Amino acid sequence: MLRFIQKLTVAIVLRVVHAALIELMQLDSRAKQEFERLPEDMSYAIATGHGAPTLFVRWRGGKLERLASLDNAVCTLAVKSLPLSFQLFTGQMGLAQAYARHAFTLKGDVADVMKLARLVNLTESYLFPPFITRHILTDIPRLEVNPLRVYGRIACGFLCNRYKLTH
Repeated sequence: MLRFIQKLTVAIVLRVVHAALIELMQLDSRAKQEFERLPEDMSYAIATGHGAPTLFVRWRGGKLERLASLDNAVCTLAVKSLPLSFQLFTGQMGLAQAYARHAFTLKGDVADVMKLARLVNLTESYLFPPFITRHILTDIPRLEVNPLRVYGRIACGFLCNRYKLTH
């Protein structure tokens, strides 16, 4: 039962992170700048443990597409287990802490992975309340818009099916 709850939670958080990235591209100048630096067809995979949810995304045509599968991701962040993924995606552990604990492996160019890491850190600063953000981020970015606006746009995006899979 615990494994099921962890899988469900990680799957939901991955979907919300993807949605938040799309919305922040429109709302936050730093996110927009990071996305503009991505080369066309840049692809990322975030694996969260054996048999656990995975997020595949590709930057194409000025959009961050969520893919059902990805044969050859340019960059892959693979968390070593579902419990570690659960801690990472529920704000119990930040990306820097996970790195220090050797909780994940990276495949790909470190510079490309860091672009994703900066975007994820920015996204976390909007999605988590300040008392959690202070615990998981070493440098807390200034928020350019109210997080409630981000959550509102995410909710509307889910209702309008704006974050559908691309095949």
